[in-house]
This record gives sequence, structure tokens and C-alpha cells, in this order.
Amino acid sequence: MNRQPLASTLRLAAAIACLALSVTAAQAQTVSLCMTDFPPYVSVELPDGGSLTALARRAFTAAGLTVQTQHVPWVRAFALAKNGDCMLMTMWRNEERDALFRYSLPVARMQLGFFVRSERKAPLPLDATVAYQRGSYLPPQLTTGRYKLHELIDPRPGLEMLSLGRVDAVFSERATFEYQLARQPGLAGTIRWQTALEVKPTFMAISKNHPQADAWLELLNQEIKSSIRN
Repeated sequence: MNRQPLASTLRLAAAIACLALSVTAAQAQTVSLCMTDFPPYVSVELPDGGSLTALARRAFTAAGLTVQTQHVPWVRAFALAKNGDCMLMTMWRNEERDALFRYSLPVARMQLGFFVRSERKAPLPLDATVAYQRGSYLPPQLTTGRYKLHELIDPRPGLEMLSLGRVDAVFSERATFEYQLARQPGLAGTIRWQTALEVKPTFMAISKNHPQADAWLELLNQEIKSSIRN
């Protein structure tokens, strides 16, 4: 019997097994954060990636973990997080999402509602055209009403569309839209916040199937509690 090929095969198998273990260990020590354009909370344009990205980075680096970020649109970020490939920095909960994700403690309370042109005094008519970002959570007032919903891949064009009267309103998180509005001084006074449809707590989220979900959420929650105390 020729033992040499067998010995070589066993050494190769052992090397592959060791490599697989090393890759698994490295993955367990690396936290991937999906960064979307959601200022002032999360954005590559902001120092430290925004306040929530900075919070997550503090939580994980203090525990000796490596943090890497992916800058992707919201729909792509949601798909990656659903697949267990990254953690989301902001998530509004609903029944569908609760089946997929586990959550940190609340990291913010956000107002969700309508922005309109300043000259509008009356409430929106039931058949108004309302722009919103693709993949965004929509409250029942939008999904069960007669509003004409206009989907946007990127939320930023909604500001121009509203200023030009191409839509009657933009549905958005208040601080995020006001951040974009402040960067367009020419539109000052032409657009205003009308009303909040909901005030929702916001969470960081990770797939229920992620092997590190419990440990990483515990690290986040410790940092969130520390930030509240300070």
C-alpha cells in the first residue's frame, strides 16, 4: 500500500480545516456595519460616520473587535442585514421586520411625517401625491389611504420635486429632511414640516440567524446605557 499519497491528503485536509477555523474566528471578531445616507444619524459625510455609527464603533472596539463599514443604499443594506452580512444602524420596527431581526435598546425617537410647501395651509387632500424613499417603513395612514405614492430610490430628489410642485408632500424622518433642507439655502422658507404621523423609537438591528447576535447586542446595549448616563 502506498502511504505517501494518503499522508499528503491528510495534511491537505488538516490545512484546509485550520484555514476554515481561522476564517471563522476572524469573522467572529469583525463587525460589519451597513452605513446608509441617513444624516444626522448615519452618513459617510459626517465625522465618525454620524452619531450612531460612532456609538457602535465605541461599543465594539472597546471589546477588541474590528469594525468595518459598508456604504450602501438602504434597500441594499436591508438585504445584506437580512442575510446576516452586516448590522443596521437604524431600524423602525414592524411585524415583518420583527420576524427577521433582533434589536438593541432604542437609540433615538424619530418623528415621521409630511413636509409640504410653505404656502400650503390646509391638510393634504386624500388623493395627494406623496414621495417616499424605497424600502422605507410606511405608517398605516399611507398604506391604507388613497394617497398617490411616488417611490424614490434616493430621497434627496424629493426636496427638489417638492419645491417645484411635482409632488404635494414628502414623507420623511424630520431631522433627516431638515438636514438636507439646511444644505439648500436657496429653498429656505419655501418648505416646512407639516405634521407627524408617528413618533417611532429607532433601534440597531441584526439578523436573528447571526451567530454573534446575542453577544454583539449586549455590547451595544452597554454602550447605549453608558451614553444615556453621560
